[in-house]
Amino acid sequence: ILFDASASMLAERVVDIVRLRNLPAAEQRQAAKWRRALATLDWIATQIPPGSRFQIYAFNERAKTVVRESAGRWLDAGDPAVLNGAVDAAKKIVPAGGTSLRHAFKVVSELKPRPDNVFLVTDGLPTIDRERGERYTIAGGERLRYFDEALASLPRGIPVNVILLPMEGDPMAASAFWRLAQV
Repeated sequence: ILFDASASMLAERVVDIVRLRNLPAAEQRQAAKWRRALATLDWIATQIPPGSRFQIYAFNERAKTVVRESAGRWLDAGDPAVLNGAVDAAKKIVPAGGTSLRHAFKVVSELKPRPDNVFLVTDGLPTIDRERGERYTIAGGERLRYFDEALASLPRGIPVNVILLPMEGDPMAASAFWRLAQV
């Protein structure tokens, strides 16, 4: 499961994101959009068959496992403590920073064995390619280019199920993620 933890996951409107990201962490975690994203993650986790293995990576400007020190390692979905612990760890995250889909897809290619299914919970096109630049605003066409470059790094043959949450001002996101789900 690739779980977007960027600042845009705080709200649907840019003005609300700016307002919320300046609040204390406890209040940010209570943002309605963030709670919906966590509920989505929780629902996906409950659908994982007990005999399966899973991993949850939160991503913003980087990608990292929600369970500390489990990078590159599959977790046992048959162990309720492990599964619930992973979801509970995600609930402690405070959304921040931009969105690098390239870093999220990189972890997919590094997992051994590779996943047979990916669930991507996000709200829009990437705002960062590899590293955060000096600019804080990225034009739509550039965001689409970052998306295409990230998509090129995703290993072939792995189905990607996309849960796209609403975000103001990102009209190309729905068609781009639809294309990802199709290929």
